[in-house]
Amino acid sequence: MFMRSAIGRLLAVALMAAVALVAGPAPAATPVQTKYANKVVEVVNTIRANNDQAKLKKNACLTRFAVKRAEYLAKAKDKALPHSNLATIQKACGVGWVVENVAYGALTAKQMVQMWMNSPLHKQNILLPQIRLTGVAVRKSGGVWWAAQVFGKK
Repeated sequence: MFMRSAIGRLLAVALMAAVALVAGPAPAATPVQTKYANKVVEVVNTIRANNDQAKLKKNACLTRFAVKRAEYLAKAKDKALPHSNLATIQKACGVGWVVENVAYGALTAKQMVQMWMNSPLHKQNILLPQIRLTGVAVRKSGGVWWAAQVFGKK
């Protein structure tokens, strides 16, 4: 009986540890990462203003998904740049329209946005008139920035 209760306690502790690892919050962005992400938003908003589009507002929910994507990309070093499941973001954030830009490189924030602007589909995402919200996250791994910008409309 003692052995059964001890095993039960060990299983309970292991289960709580596993839940904490899976459900725990992502590590907070460093000041450098935050500055880079803020610069991306600033550059995108300047481009939108120059193209008669509304300024994007930062959205905490979209940012959480951008963080997950940037962290995944940086950890996996997945240069195929898979995108997030946009339907999941739509539902979780209560937005009706979601698009995402991802990229990597040894680039400044301004260069990262310019790379997106040189790609017709990424440029289209940045300039979509329907979009009003954004979340941006970057992580650095191996001297390379991995970036995700999620756009949405309520």
